[in-house]
Amino acid sequence: MLKAHTTRLSIVFLSLCVPLVHAGEQPTLDLITAEQDWIARSPTGARWLIDGGSVRYSQRRSGEAARGFTDSYIIDMSDLSRDHVMITPENPGPFYMDSGDWSRDSSSSIFVHSGDLYLYSSAESQVQQLTRTTTRESNAFFLADEARYGFYRDGSWMIRGLGDPFETQAADIRFEDEPDDEKEEDDRSFLEQQQRDLLEIIRLEDEREDIRESDTKAWRDTNPDAVAGPFYLGKDRRYQWSWLSPSGKHLFMVTAPADRQESKRDEMPDYINEDGYVSSHSVRAKVGTYTETPHEIALLDLVNERVIDLSLDELPMITDDPLQWLKDEQAAREAEEADSDESTEETGVESKESEEPASETESDGDSAKKARPVSHWGTRWNDSGTLAATMLMSHDNKDRWIAIIDTTADDPELIPIHHLRDEAWIGWDFNSFGFIPGTDKLWYISEESGYGHLYTVDCSSTDKLANPEHAQRTSGTFEVRSVQILRDGSSVYMLTNRTHPGKQELERLDLSTNQLTQISVLGGTVESYQLSPDQSQAVIQYSNINTPPELYLVELEAFATARRLTHTITDRFLAVELQTPEIVPIPSSHTEHPIYTRVYLPDSEAYASPRPLVVFSHGAGYLQHANYEWSYYSREHMYHTMLTNLGFIVVSPDFRASAGYGRDWRTAIYRNMGYPELEDFQDCIDWAVENHDADPTRVGIYGGSYGGFMTLMAMFIEPDTYKAGAALRSVTDWAHYNHGYTSNILNTPELDPESFKRSSPIYHAEGLEGHLLMLHGMQDDNVVAQDIIRLSQRLIELEKENWELALAPIEPHGYKEPSSWLDQMRRIHKLFMTNLYETDAPAQHAADDLD
Repeated sequence: MLKAHTTRLSIVFLSLCVPLVHAGEQPTLDLITAEQDWIARSPTGARWLIDGGSVRYSQRRSGEAARGFTDSYIIDMSDLSRDHVMITPENPGPFYMDSGDWSRDSSSSIFVHSGDLYLYSSAESQVQQLTRTTTRESNAFFLADEARYGFYRDGSWMIRGLGDPFETQAADIRFEDEPDDEKEEDDRSFLEQQQRDLLEIIRLEDEREDIRESDTKAWRDTNPDAVAGPFYLGKDRRYQWSWLSPSGKHLFMVTAPADRQESKRDEMPDYINEDGYVSSHSVRAKVGTYTETPHEIALLDLVNERVIDLSLDELPMITDDPLQWLKDEQAAREAEEADSDESTEETGVESKESEEPASETESDGDSAKKARPVSHWGTRWNDSGTLAATMLMSHDNKDRWIAIIDTTADDPELIPIHHLRDEAWIGWDFNSFGFIPGTDKLWYISEESGYGHLYTVDCSSTDKLANPEHAQRTSGTFEVRSVQILRDGSSVYMLTNRTHPGKQELERLDLSTNQLTQISVLGGTVESYQLSPDQSQAVIQYSNINTPPELYLVELEAFATARRLTHTITDRFLAVELQTPEIVPIPSSHTEHPIYTRVYLPDSEAYASPRPLVVFSHGAGYLQHANYEWSYYSREHMYHTMLTNLGFIVVSPDFRASAGYGRDWRTAIYRNMGYPELEDFQDCIDWAVENHDADPTRVGIYGGSYGGFMTLMAMFIEPDTYKAGAALRSVTDWAHYNHGYTSNILNTPELDPESFKRSSPIYHAEGLEGHLLMLHGMQDDNVVAQDIIRLSQRLIELEKENWELALAPIEPHGYKEPSSWLDQMRRIHKLFMTNLYETDAPAQHAADDLD
């Protein structure tokens, strides 16, 4: 049963399905779509100050005109009863954040503040400014000897000694071709060689240039204080990222081709401008047309001044194309179509038979030798700078590698230490890795067990690198996120949903015993946490279903009592009586795993049966909504109370594809978007019919983005089930969505056209029978309005009725303006009241009462 987050008073029994009269304030469309300040101006971005005595957080300003602006506040942790102090031009601080690198004994920290370098001494509790420049310094860290520190400035890594103003550029890196000692005749053009054959002055200039280069190199080699290099990386490459080793002896480099391949992009018009004219701007490329950047990696030896190119050839399965079977099917289809087309032309048949085998042989040979392109996903050094770990991802998102580079080897190379292949796609959320402080032991997150868990592997010797032994540190049907290792390497802090799939708590793993200890016990969702500088406390951001986020303080001990730090939830919000949905594990008829679902029920004694049912589909696909957290869909959540007050049942399932339930749940939609989700929706509908007397003839559905896509699929593919649907900011054709998201799940339209046709609503529009409302922002640069306009034209050509399209001229993917929200919610409410609500009173009158 549902519970209210304020005390429910007496309930008046009504035999007809009309709104209940409650003693508390009830949500209305005007209220829930208003600027959200009336709920809370929740804190965000909490960070400890460097001395651990205060916490800084941000809060959005109140008022519609101030949307997008934030103010920052300071909490005095020594006296929590004091008012929080706003940072203003009159009170600017400085307030130094704990955002840098701590020494091993935690006595000092090197950090960046406002683009300059600072050094903090914990013993003296003092901050020393180290630079004051117009250029910005970043990425400051202590080198292994802790007598020096490194930092990045204006495209170069710099090294400086503590207490020493002298600084050194780590390397002279040039994206140029290395000057030739002697250009061979074969390398010269005809005219270049002719000049040298005929003119002595040209030959003399060549000799003089050789002398200059020889003298320059000789003198540079005799100067012990010269900057390492120059390192010539080639004019055909360009800079991407670099990481200086803690030893100061090596630099890890990531480069890309110098030529940038631009992808074709759409233009999005903007009709509402201050000058009265229509403008336009480019938006993202479509799937299959976006060109990913292939990365190459190299190690620069700063002592011996050599560039060590790191070959990818030893990465396991780097040449094994996991999509080759699709390419073979495509080639077979094309060959079959060509044979069919040419069967009436005798000469064509003969030509085809003679040429096809040679083409196939050539293709197979090239494919067997060609390594797939990869993207670099980060590099981490051990404390001594002798080992680097780098993560690489194949462009088809099927393979992830972690490789070690041992810089003490005579010829350093990539040593693969871990390989993960997923026949669907590698998950986005489980790719953290690094070295445990003070050790040569690598930690990483992997879904190889079916859930995102923590693993370690010892990399301390050649033998261990050659025969790595991986240890799984966490296990079970839960996921691990936001990993942070203590500076002494003893324990790991993390967020997990171990206690319940829909609850997330802060936990500690003891690395010596593998014991996992729950720290927070708030019972909802710890959204984020920040360890204090001395790593004895944590500030956590916590929310629950009817509790917007607030900040709390916990001691880092088992089952710690949390102390609330902020009070931003308004009295007005607390006075509004909202339903608290149950999180119900509804049995699935297709998997062993239940479908966790937010279930909103009307009072069982107050409403006639059977009851209308609305399915709310969350967006993103990979998102968790059936959890104990203040929802991103706060307006929809409050709207569901309005619906239950009218006798509706509302279910919002975490269908297959949702986050929080492991790899198999996440990838169930691979090459088949929309169908597993509809099966899960049907299980929820059947459950509501059987257990709560829902009316199977009065079922509606709505949702935005991925939820809008699912609404369209439901209305087109299951017209007998869904009587009305509202599709917001919907993907209608996956061939028109972006590359990064879509290619993971459906591959590309050219390679896998059937998956796109099967999964795109526009191909199923002929199935529409119910009442469909479509809403879309014309400034949506995520799912561009062209998507919904193409579907509208398709519906017109199919001569479909009972559908309408409402475009919001100024709105992006997520609506911003309260007036736009109100218009949208009024239309949705009218749709459901008109088509699902049965009462003697006019539906429109009932809808108006709720405004």
